[in-house]
Order: sequence, then structure tokens, then C-alpha cells
Amino acid sequence: MKPVLFQVGRFPVSSFGVFLLLAFVVGIILLRARTARLGWDAGEVLDLSLYAIIGGVIGARIGYVLVNWRDFAADPVRVLTIWRDAGLVFYGALIGGGIVAWVYGRGRGWSLGRIADAAAPGLAFGYGIAMVGTLLYGLNYGRPAVLPWSVHLFGEPRHPTQLYLLVVAVAIGGILIWRERRPHTSGRLFWEFMVLYAVARVVVEFFMDSPRVLGTLTLAQAVNILVAVLAGIIWVMLGQRQPVPSPATAFASPSPASASSGTSSPPGSMDPEVIGPHD
Repeated sequence: MKPVLFQVGRFPVSSFGVFLLLAFVVGIILLRARTARLGWDAGEVLDLSLYAIIGGVIGARIGYVLVNWRDFAADPVRVLTIWRDAGLVFYGALIGGGIVAWVYGRGRGWSLGRIADAAAPGLAFGYGIAMVGTLLYGLNYGRPAVLPWSVHLFGEPRHPTQLYLLVVAVAIGGILIWRERRPHTSGRLFWEFMVLYAVARVVVEFFMDSPRVLGTLTLAQAVNILVAVLAGIIWVMLGQRQPVPSPATAFASPSPASASSGTSSPPGSMDPEVIGPHD
């Protein structure tokens, strides 16, 4: 564990904060690269990213406060001291960022589905990067286990669940990039991300040191099972619609034939997970 990565004068800089910032940077770079092929203005995409990050952090914090309301009710000032507990909720971030993206995109003719599809791989890879920060900070830790790959946290060997989530996130990002080459309805790639993430989160949660709240299920498992079902239904429903032009094949590499002719391929259809101390 290394909660404080380094100090700037008297001010400690948390490891989680550094890797969360790095995740944001990677997400922005990927989003700008992917939307450039759609003809979206790079400056406006950067503005969208920054506003969505602000909305996402606010939403993530609100989600964490709601999940742990009894703790914050006794000391409301703690709601604002996010640097002390690093308490965030992933789905709160998606909701907060999604609302901001929808509002910003409306004025520019960008549908929320297209924005979400363009952002989905970056969300996956960024999440994986953030998990390095949770490992260093001591968040989302696993159950005690003596394994060749165990990590020592809180004085004993444990499942490196943060690294499990990192591997899963990178794999999901790769799957999304591979899958987007197929024509699909706008927004469907994002909901595929939601299904894959929620299912993976349920599985990894079995190795986490989290309290059981519903039989043998943790709160994160219960929420992610619900998310997986709802996201799966939306994914299937979108699959029944006629594919429309979207970011999918716009992000694919040109075919050999088109590359040799100098022309590009035609556009095709393109807990709450709590990051913070456990109760």
C-alpha cells in the first residue's frame, strides 16, 4: 500500500488521485482520436470531456454519500472532503457524466448514443488504470488468501481484486474495439460494455472482502446483477433496430483495397461499485 504517492511541499498527493487523473487523460485522448474520424471538432470534444468528468465526479460522490448516508449524516462536512476517503461510485459517475454529455451534445447534434459508443472503450481502459490507484491506496481489496499472486494489504495476503478488475477492464476494452467493426445501432456498443462490466463485477466481487447484504450477495453484486439484466434487455432491443451510421466502422482501419486506392472505407454503423472504504 502507498496511499500517498508523493508530496508537493506540505501537500500529499494520493496514489488514487494520480491514477484517476491518468485514467481521465487516457479517456480523453481515446475519445478525441475516435471522434476525429466522425468529423467532430476536437476542441468541442475536449470541452465535452472536461464537463463530463466534472459531472461524473459529482455523480460518483453523490452515489457514495447515498450508499454510506449514515456515516455522512453524523458529519456532513465529510461530503466535501473527497480527498480523505476517495469515496466514489462508478455508476454514479456514469449517470452524472451521461447527463452532462446529453446536455452538451444536444446543442451540437451529437446523440447520446453516439457519444456513449465513442467513449465506451476509453471508459473500459480508464477504469483499468484507476484500479492501479485503488490497489496502491488500499481500496476495493480482496478477501484473505494465500496464493502465489496474493498482495499484502492490512498485514495479510489477499486476493489482488484490483488487478483482477484491471485485467477484466482491458479485456473488455479490447472486445469493444473488436466488436465495433460490425454494423450496429447507435448506443449498442455502450450497452455491451455495461453488460460485460456488470457480469465481470459480479464475478470478481466473490473474491472481495465485502459484507453480504442479500443472502450470499454483496450490495455490489445485487446492483450489478440488476444492471446486467437491464443493460442486456436494452442491448437486445437495440439489436432489433436497423443499424444507422455511427462511430463503429469509422474507427476501423481502412481495408487493404481502399488503402491502396487512396480512399477511406465508407462509414458504417458504428456498486454501486464503490471505490472507497467498505462499510
